[in-house]
Amino acid sequence: MTATRVPATFDAELLQLYLSDHLSGSAAGLSRVRRMAEQYAGSPMAETLREIAHEIDDEQNRLQRLIDTLGLKPLRHRQVLAWTAEKLGRLKLNGRVLTTSPMTPLLEMELMRSAVIGKLGLWETLTEIGAELGEDPEEFRRYADLARSQADRLGELHGRVRDGALRPQPSD
Repeated sequence: MTATRVPATFDAELLQLYLSDHLSGSAAGLSRVRRMAEQYAGSPMAETLREIAHEIDDEQNRLQRLIDTLGLKPLRHRQVLAWTAEKLGRLKLNGRVLTTSPMTPLLEMELMRSAVIGKLGLWETLTEIGAELGEDPEEFRRYADLARSQADRLGELHGRVRDGALRPQPSD
């Protein structure tokens, strides 16, 4: 590894892997939530999903800046794998060839909420170690609060789709 700005109290390779994995997850999550916002355009869910997509984009940019500031390199092959996994996840078998299952929004909300909770761990970790990295821990605390807000909003959307998702659908 080339010279970094990572304090000697940290393992730079582990920190690079940790941050890069979160950056990869962010790319996959951003792709998914943007697609969801498009898919549900015209519904009451779309605006909330667009807001969350905008916030995730900002978080992703901040994480990239942190990686750059620390002199670390994002592991692009991991980002490609995350992007590919997200795209493959769309091909799940749901018993319907040409239509979307009513279960899809339920699963997508659960997947995104789980991802946001995972991301919350990143921001909590950075809040704790931020000062030692030469960063403002308060900024990371704000991102942690934002992640909690995103999880709450995704929970609200989950509540909207939950009841009808597993019930028989009326015939067209």
